[in-house]
Amino acid sequence: MNLFFNLNEISKLTSKAELGCIDHYEHCFLQKMIASQTVINQYMKIINPNENNFQLITERYYSWICKNWQKNHISQRDKTDLFLLKNSLEKVNFNKNKNYKSIYMKPLWHFDTLKVLADIWGFSLKNDQNSIIQFLKYFLENIYGVSKNLIDEIFNLILTNWKPILSPLGSLSNKKFSLQEIEDYFFGKNLKPDYEIHIIDKIDRFFSVVGIGHKNHIFLSKKNDFDLFEAALVIHELQHIVDAIYETNEVEKENKGEQVFSQKITDSLFLSEKSALNAERVFLLANGTAKRGRYYWLESNLFYPILLLKCELHNLIYRDDKPVDFKDMCLAHGMEPLPLSSLFEWGAPFQMSAYCASAMDLEQNWVKFLQ
Repeated sequence: MNLFFNLNEISKLTSKAELGCIDHYEHCFLQKMIASQTVINQYMKIINPNENNFQLITERYYSWICKNWQKNHISQRDKTDLFLLKNSLEKVNFNKNKNYKSIYMKPLWHFDTLKVLADIWGFSLKNDQNSIIQFLKYFLENIYGVSKNLIDEIFNLILTNWKPILSPLGSLSNKKFSLQEIEDYFFGKNLKPDYEIHIIDKIDRFFSVVGIGHKNHIFLSKKNDFDLFEAALVIHELQHIVDAIYETNEVEKENKGEQVFSQKITDSLFLSEKSALNAERVFLLANGTAKRGRYYWLESNLFYPILLLKCELHNLIYRDDKPVDFKDMCLAHGMEPLPLSSLFEWGAPFQMSAYCASAMDLEQNWVKFLQ
């Protein structure tokens, strides 16, 4: 295992959580570090002396979550985050090594996960389609920050049969980009901020770990030969980093007593993804992608995510009684089946809705790309 975060920082913040003196931004970043390192470990086979230490710290934090996440003084939003991380750690670690007694409990799946979240938010959830959809709509609006009109559009697509138009004619650039070229485009003459780049050749998607007041990290599978759409995904993660740095500066102003009026993007999954997807879209349009490029962008950020949500809703309603296959779902909608990222299971319930809503909001003519 390669450790991509400062082990001393993880241990220090875990101790602060145990002592009850950790602040909101520290706690958010601690959760991101533990979750990300745990996910990355699934790709890494190299034994590292820090592996046992990281696992021990993670077990300490997991034990703290189990003892504290349901306490009355913890907000509904924080209870939600703690429960989801707890359940994700359980998915990875339960029965992982049967040679010793694991501290991890059996994870929850599908409807059972949603039921706990509904209880946190005081929603009386029943095991039927209408009740599940009503709670998901509530969750998308109040936790992810998606507006009601976009939520209605999302569920209209989930509950209906549709097919995208045939791929529009037109050429796409076959230019290859280096990471340096992408950074030069994105930052221009501005000073490049301090962040760490990690190359893990086995990861099947790019992602970043950002936090207010903390060092930011970006995880890629390579440094060169990015095609146009891969380069756009790097732009996406760089925008997350820039947003976190901007909000760090805003928090510092608040701490000095200055008035700050803007809503924090990082507090809203919808606003955060909309900002990153907009940067992605601007980059693609700047490289002359025209209608064909817009189609592929919508395919990645609206049409495929809708199919994932459609599968997710099916699993919430029917659990494992009626398994659904993503490949079959794609074919039924006239789309090429894609392999699912192994990171998908780490997402919170209906998390892909933030991408769908952002894509709809940014490309308001998206309906024209359906048959």
